[in-house]
Amino acid sequence: MLLSIQFLIRRTEFLLYPFTWVLLLLLLALLTYDRKRRKRLLAWSFGMLLFFSNSFIVDEFVRFWEADVTLIADIAPEIRTAIVLGGGVFYDAETDMVKYGGNADRYLGVLRPYREGKVKKILVSGGAANYLEPDTREGEMLERLYLLCGINADDILLEDRSLNTYENALYAKPILEATGENKFLLITSAAHIRRAVACFEKQGIEVQPFAVMNSVGNRRFELDYLFVPHVANFHKWHSLIHEWIGFLTYKVRGYV
Repeated sequence: MLLSIQFLIRRTEFLLYPFTWVLLLLLLALLTYDRKRRKRLLAWSFGMLLFFSNSFIVDEFVRFWEADVTLIADIAPEIRTAIVLGGGVFYDAETDMVKYGGNADRYLGVLRPYREGKVKKILVSGGAANYLEPDTREGEMLERLYLLCGINADDILLEDRSLNTYENALYAKPILEATGENKFLLITSAAHIRRAVACFEKQGIEVQPFAVMNSVGNRRFELDYLFVPHVANFHKWHSLIHEWIGFLTYKVRGYV
């Protein structure tokens, strides 16, 4: 049942994205015979196009939502185990290669804390990378990555059943409890960290967030940044709204 609900949300989520709204308004403008209505629809679509393609505007929203990147020096001294959440990893059968996508920083972010002795063990959490390929598990692919990076096999803990952030926390709980530790380092992207921390805290697991992959830098006031539209900003809105939907859905379902 949970799988079918998630599948439905994933397949209809595009209706909540700004680019979809712009296209729908343009389509309605083309289909209407009323000139005044057409002008209003075109004006709205043009206005939304300018608003959602503006770099300064979207970055302000992203900056509000994302957590600050954590400094390695600030990792709590009592922490011994880091939790790395999967997401975006998939296996390309045609090339026999693992693709890490835009979340590569999430998986590589643990390497330096491990090498510098800030953490001693790494729990990788992630189940089926694709609904259509249930036997391809993100946790196992990340485990192989860490072995290639020279991490000791005994220092890698594996959770390979979870399909989402809620299950990351749910299935990781008994593994983390078995370590006898009280606090853990939780590594994920800056946009995802709020939902991830809330899920683990709901399971009674104390974590220190270790955010990576900030998608905005310092606030800037250059003319092109303030006024020139960029279509890539629609992708930022896509990612941001995806997180908002995810957090709200989890809140409703009692996962956070």
